[in-house]
Amino acid sequence: MIWHKKYIVRLITWVGLGLLELIPTNAICQKISTDSLLIKAFANDQLLPTLISAAQKFSPEVRRVSGSIALASANQRINKNAIWTGLSFLSSYYYGTNYSAVNTQNQSIQNNLTTSQTGFYNIGVGFQIPITNIINRKHLLNSGQSLIEIAEAERDNSALVVKQEVIKLYQTLKLSHKLLFLSRSIRQSAEINYKLSEKDFLQGQITVEQNSRVLDIFNKSKSEYETNLNNFQTGLMLLDAYTGVNFSTLLNQVK
Repeated sequence: MIWHKKYIVRLITWVGLGLLELIPTNAICQKISTDSLLIKAFANDQLLPTLISAAQKFSPEVRRVSGSIALASANQRINKNAIWTGLSFLSSYYYGTNYSAVNTQNQSIQNNLTTSQTGFYNIGVGFQIPITNIINRKHLLNSGQSLIEIAEAERDNSALVVKQEVIKLYQTLKLSHKLLFLSRSIRQSAEINYKLSEKDFLQGQITVEQNSRVLDIFNKSKSEYETNLNNFQTGLMLLDAYTGVNFSTLLNQVK
């Protein structure tokens, strides 16, 4: 019982110093800086809107539905212009003898036929369309507009699904970072506690069982740390893959 209280005190005493344990000297500043940016970014969630916007632009499903809207809009324009398919322009040219009657200067009553070689131009406009096309035009345009509205609704739904998925991935990453930070502190403190226990064991102050118990706690803390580290790295890669942007790069925008 005395040993238990002794090492609990040591664990609490060294927990603060354990944060920087086993970190190379030239990497301390960089690690503290990265942790500081992560803590600040997760504190106010300032990167979440950027991640959502990037994911919605990157999402193949959102882009597919946007293409459906463009297709439905193009078909609607075709439907509106379909009525003009019955309109046609006609033209012709003819060259030959022109027979015409003219009055002579000396004979006011009798007309003389005269001939001349001339060209003739004909031009006209025709419009012919089945009555059913006129009757169904309104329904055709309404159905085209409905297809556009359906595609727009699908786009909004896809954007909402992407937003929800980004929030889930982001919250998972946020939680895994907290657990990683906590498990790192526990691991480093347990390592310091084990070193003290090993020293006491060599001096004969504690038994083998007591030293083994401290070693088991240390090994468990290492296992938990590696698990949380793997979860954090996996969450980070999943978020990067889903949004199409690098979360580590976005950290530079944290204010």
